[in-house]
Order: sequence, then structure tokens, then C-alpha cells
Amino acid sequence: MATLYPWLTPTYQQITQSFSQGRGHHALLFKAEMGVGVEQLIDAVAKFLICTESEKPCGHCHACQLSQAGNHPDVHLLAPIDNKDIGVDQVREINEIVNQYAQQGGNKIVWVQGAERLTEAAANAILKTLEEPRPNSYFLLQADLASPLMATIYSRCQMWLVNVPETALAEQWLQTQSNEKTEEISTALRISYQRPLSALTFLQQGLMEKRREFLRQFWVFYVRRSPLELLPLFEKELIFHQIDWLLAFLTDALKDKLGVQENWICQDLARGVQQFNQKQTMLGLLQANQIVQNMRLDLIQINAVNQEIILLDGLTKLITEVFEQ
Repeated sequence: MATLYPWLTPTYQQITQSFSQGRGHHALLFKAEMGVGVEQLIDAVAKFLICTESEKPCGHCHACQLSQAGNHPDVHLLAPIDNKDIGVDQVREINEIVNQYAQQGGNKIVWVQGAERLTEAAANAILKTLEEPRPNSYFLLQADLASPLMATIYSRCQMWLVNVPETALAEQWLQTQSNEKTEEISTALRISYQRPLSALTFLQQGLMEKRREFLRQFWVFYVRRSPLELLPLFEKELIFHQIDWLLAFLTDALKDKLGVQENWICQDLARGVQQFNQKQTMLGLLQANQIVQNMRLDLIQINAVNQEIILLDGLTKLITEVFEQ
């Protein structure tokens, strides 16, 4: 078995031990944030369950070889197609498969990616299967930590929360994956809200300097009161990162105004935060945070064609409703 991320190993050991002791559940629900590698954990559990040997996963039996090649006929994926919600027809197709005998004579695995994307009809259809589990059939449901699911699905599953790792463990792992300085690694981890895989991507894509340049330009935008100082810096592929960088800066400014010096995201830019904060009011910072949060929400919900209009509107509101008050 491939080496698991170190923060996932304890959970994997708990799950596999329960199966080895005959206490395994037929439906496991994994709730986690993006960027912690829960997919690797689910894949490892699936490989454990599909192995036909007593020492699992052996990596050598026919079932393991098929699984490693990604074409085991008894391992099935249920996921959104073309970013659309999981429909009832998809679930019915899976239910039919589960009701049949395993082609390899062992266990059957259904990995449900994005369980929060099940439509109501699809959720009800899968619920019936979870209520009356077939022998040797296992459902591994993956859902976003913050997304709601039907209470009835919760009640039919054994839930595993996969939290972000302790800072020391995450930093130690990142140091084995990156040649960046310790300070840069710590900053990347804070910016990524302790999600190590997101932090690694941040470092590998060279986003540290892009972030600093973006926030330097935010200062120019603030001083000159001109949206055109910042608007051209927004990039389609990075737009949500850039909004989050801005939110982190404004949130730290609010913390500074409240006298809170702990858990700043922008510790590396503390001087800039404090300098910006000198002429801000508590009410103004609260308003600024709300404006940027609304920008983010609008960008998610409204057609991408209107991105520039949304950004221009939000930046203009920062000037007229906050900076010029």
C-alpha cells in the first residue's frame, strides 16, 4: 500500500482494525475539508476491503492488482458528471449493480464522491440501499465538511471526521516536500487554513510572491481610491484565492483593532496590516469584510461573464462606503 499522509494514518488504522475485528460498518461517511487528502484515505480503505487475502491489503492478489490498475469490476464510483448534481438515475444504476453478485466473488465497493451533491430523489434512492445493505457491499461516502446531508443518511452511516492536522505535523511534512524556508512554509500553511496539500500547491505554484504583490497593490488602491489600481490584477484562475487573501488581510486588521494579536493569517505582513489599520474604524472594517464576502458569494453564484462587473462594484463600494467615510 502506498504511504498515507501521516495525519491520515491513525484514522485508517482505526477503520481497518474495526473490520479486522468483525465490527466494520457497511457505510462509512468521510467528512473533510479540501486539501487534507481524504481521497487518499478512502482509496486506501477501498483497497483494504477489496483484497481477498487475510493480511490486507496484500498488494499481490488478483483483486489488489486489479484495484491498483484502476479497473477492478467490483469497485464503482458515484460522482457528479460535468459538475452537475448526482441524479436519481445514477443511483438506480448503482443500486442494480449492488444487487448483483460480485464479479470477482469478493466485496463490492461504491465510492460516493461529493455526497452533498446528491439530489433529494437520489439521496432517497441511495438511502433505501443503505437501510437494507447487501452482503459484502460497502459504501464509502465522501462529503465536504461544511455541507449538509440528509439526517437519515447520517443515521445509516458511520461518520469519520477528517480534520486538518496539528500545525507541527503539517509543517514537518511540508518540509519534506518543499525546499522553501521554514517561514515561507508556515505562512503558506496559515494562508491555506492549515490544509497541508493546499499549502504545498501554494508553494509549488509560486503564489507567495503573487499574494504579496496583490496586497501591495491593494494598498495603492486604498491610497489612490481607484478601482483601476487593483482590478487588472485579478486573474480568472486565482480569483477566489485573491479574494481570500484580501479577506484575511481585512480580518487581521479587525483583530488588530480589537487588540487581538494571536492567530493572524497575515503575520508576514503585520506591519502593513497595522499601517492600514491606523485610519480605519471598527465599523468600517466590519463593513469592508462584509463587502468582500458578498463579492465572493456573487462570484460563486453569478455567471463568470459578469466577474469584472462584480469586482468593480465591490471595489467601488470599498471606496465610497468605507475609505471615504
